[in-house]
Amino acid sequence: MKLETYGFAAVPSEIRALFDHQKMPEGSWDWFEVLATTTLSEREEAVLVALIDVQGQPLAAMPLVLSGGQLTRGLTSPFTTLFCAPLGSRESARRFGRLLAGKAGGKLRLDALDGGEPAIQGLQEGLSAGGLVVLNFRHFANWFERIPAFPTYWESRPSTLKATVKRKSAPLLRDKRLAFELMDLAGQGPEGRATYDAIYAKSWKPAEPHPHFIDVLLEKLGPSGRAKLAVARIDGMPAAAQIWLVQDGRATIFKLAHDPAFDRHSPGTLLTHWLLRRLQEEEGVSEVDFGRGDDSYKQLWLGYSRDRQGILAANPRRLRGLAAIIFDILPSKFVKNLRSAGRPAQKVEDTGS
Repeated sequence: MKLETYGFAAVPSEIRALFDHQKMPEGSWDWFEVLATTTLSEREEAVLVALIDVQGQPLAAMPLVLSGGQLTRGLTSPFTTLFCAPLGSRESARRFGRLLAGKAGGKLRLDALDGGEPAIQGLQEGLSAGGLVVLNFRHFANWFERIPAFPTYWESRPSTLKATVKRKSAPLLRDKRLAFELMDLAGQGPEGRATYDAIYAKSWKPAEPHPHFIDVLLEKLGPSGRAKLAVARIDGMPAAAQIWLVQDGRATIFKLAHDPAFDRHSPGTLLTHWLLRRLQEEEGVSEVDFGRGDDSYKQLWLGYSRDRQGILAANPRRLRGLAAIIFDILPSKFVKNLRSAGRPAQKVEDTGS
């Protein structure tokens, strides 16, 4: 087994093929190309590190960022809701992690991870086995819900949300003032991107940290339907826009924006209701999540929360790694242990196993 490192422009097709089997848009090669071309600083370079077996076949791969000649972090950004690298089985991921530990510089940060995935657990085991000191940390909350049927789902929503949708939509629909559109980004790409950008510019939200990311994302993932753009119009004027990431029955409510001039009509709420119903009933979406964050409005729409995790791995043989251990890892572990010691013991149900 060996690890090979490639620049993004020089990744062999057989290694890129590993990304073809990913079940989420954020695991696709196109997604990582968007990040590589729009989110890096001048000092950073995107690379792909791949695990190759003795027959020369790729078993696992991970997009990483090279800075100052050292691997420093996963190829993620403030837009990433789940870091989906094709790590294969738990054993492949463990071997990958062990060999990656030998290539790491002072410290390596990986975030937006599903800590319950066997491959992520194997990766962490491998990093530790390779001599790195590893810390797990909570990165952000991810609200989600499985929705086998829209009527049942909608009936279970809080009464305030249902009343808002009914009260705000009824007069607009009666007077034919409200229209929704799921834009065809294969044929309406430039128009769609311009519409979203115009609404976002009028919204209350701050400027994006990476201003070209959204346009390139819609250009790369929009024609295939993995990125969808929906617009609500009131009196013919764009009032709200949303970008969702959709694949294999799963959807992430990714980006939201609305024009404050239409606040009294709650166009964002009406658009979420319309698009969720459409995607569930017409495209078979059965699981929806709300990306990053614990905002209170997300809890009205989706009833369950899970944590996305991060890993900080430090090399005790490097000065920078030693500093990370002393100032980041050891204090965090001390606080975690202190909290655990302060919790009362919990009864464990005997399952008979």
